[in-house]
Amino acid sequence: MAQFVNGFINDLSAVKDNVKLRVRVLRNWMQPVYGKSHIINMELIIMDEQNTRIQAQVRQKQVDKYKHLLQEGNAVTLQRYSLGEIQPKQRILKNGLRLSFLSDTVVEKCDDFSGTLYGFDFRSFKTICNLQVEEVGQFDVIGQVIACEDLDCYDKNGKQGKKKPLTLIDAEGTEMRCTLWGAFAQQFADFLKTCDDHSFIIAVVHLAMMKMWDGKMGVQNGYNATKLFLFSGKECVTASQFKAVDDFRQLLLANKADDASEHTVSRISTASKYSTKEDFTTSSEMRHIVELLDVPQGKPSVIVGTVIAICEDEGWCYLGCGKCKKKVVKTTDIVDLEADTPPKPVGGPTEWWCSKCEAVVASLKTQYRLQIRVQDATGTCSVSLFNDEVLAFADRSAYQLQDKYAKVTDTDFVPPEIKSIVGKKLAFKVVMDSYNAKKLLPVFNVMRMSADKEIIESLQASATPIKQQTDNEVTSGSVPVITPFELDSQTDDNTTPTNADKSLLTNKRPADDEADGSMSSNGKKQAVHVKVEKDP
Repeated sequence: MAQFVNGFINDLSAVKDNVKLRVRVLRNWMQPVYGKSHIINMELIIMDEQNTRIQAQVRQKQVDKYKHLLQEGNAVTLQRYSLGEIQPKQRILKNGLRLSFLSDTVVEKCDDFSGTLYGFDFRSFKTICNLQVEEVGQFDVIGQVIACEDLDCYDKNGKQGKKKPLTLIDAEGTEMRCTLWGAFAQQFADFLKTCDDHSFIIAVVHLAMMKMWDGKMGVQNGYNATKLFLFSGKECVTASQFKAVDDFRQLLLANKADDASEHTVSRISTASKYSTKEDFTTSSEMRHIVELLDVPQGKPSVIVGTVIAICEDEGWCYLGCGKCKKKVVKTTDIVDLEADTPPKPVGGPTEWWCSKCEAVVASLKTQYRLQIRVQDATGTCSVSLFNDEVLAFADRSAYQLQDKYAKVTDTDFVPPEIKSIVGKKLAFKVVMDSYNAKKLLPVFNVMRMSADKEIIESLQASATPIKQQTDNEVTSGSVPVITPFELDSQTDDNTTPTNADKSLLTNKRPADDEADGSMSSNGKKQAVHVKVEKDP
């Protein structure tokens, strides 16, 4: 007669299920059977004292009998269960076996379980990113968040959802894309609101799954088993169950002490298919400001310069469409210049129209748009920062700052959180579109920026030296130094870009659409009047 013996999950096999297991419940959830939605079983991930995991299932008829003992975090002993093979499409773990509870399965509380609470087993990013085919099974990853995009509330085929793409970096310096969906995306967005410092956020994705994106392997949350933990790296993680997290934090701090990190808060709102350093040092050519006007429209360039002023009369935010970020106007303000009869309002006085979506918008979102002056050794230029870039250093959304300073009546007021960028030396990836090129003083759109010293030094070292001019030499490329007091508005109200003009810019981001003739946060636009004197 077979007897039960104490053992571990690794001792189990299809012909050996007489092992008395000591396990902890990591995750549990209720899941309908595919094709039989009226049958809802309890699915579990359990772990033994060796941190080995296995899937388990309690059939609907037995759920009420065992659910009070199988709460997440509980440690129990198990006897008299059955083992079966689980199909790859249903696997959450790499282990092909699943433990099934029977009507006579013995489940008892285990007070002396020696294993950890979560049993983190973090996987190196290289072992994921180097793969060309997605592997079956979920696993743990930990990384510092070095970039993230805005929360995307999408509507696909009538089904609404949320998406939050992140970029993580591990202790070895390998970057990896991580996409959060649904409640996990919202959890991260909520964490950003409560975290004062976005420059050192650590994310733990417990039971993540692989996902290929744009030809590169990354991770995302699973449908049920995944759990997301977020920490501020500025503070010690003292909870014993997260000792591995604090060890990772200490390792990052040690690495930064040896070599200044290239990954800064300037990327917390933006993401790219290139890594930060690649995006600045290899994907685009480094240029001096005086050379920018020689670059074809639509071709990105990289510059390094100091922010010397903010163009306050251009405002710092606008009201945009919640779907596409395009500047919106009140429906009552729409005028058809080609119509023979007076226009009829397409909506009520409180409704807003998006010309890109060609519809009354369902939701509105306050977006950043900030025009600044950047200077290097060769000259000065104007660049436009959009929502992601301003959010990176302001650490507050445009809506939050508008609400904070709602009582300020000065139309040229710029919040101090935004003015903090003045005086900083930054690397910018910029591009010129056909519309901005027509302005009296050209304005470049910023695609990305970084304050990382290593990147800046690397770019400056690679820049082609500019020939020093003598007192008798004057070139057409010379650009005088302009102080903040000499700045004039650079908006030409008499110029309206055509759709054909806009299509020339292949690198244009959604937020760039706001630039075409939209009103700024102060509702003010000034035309520059040029006085031409006759020859005597």
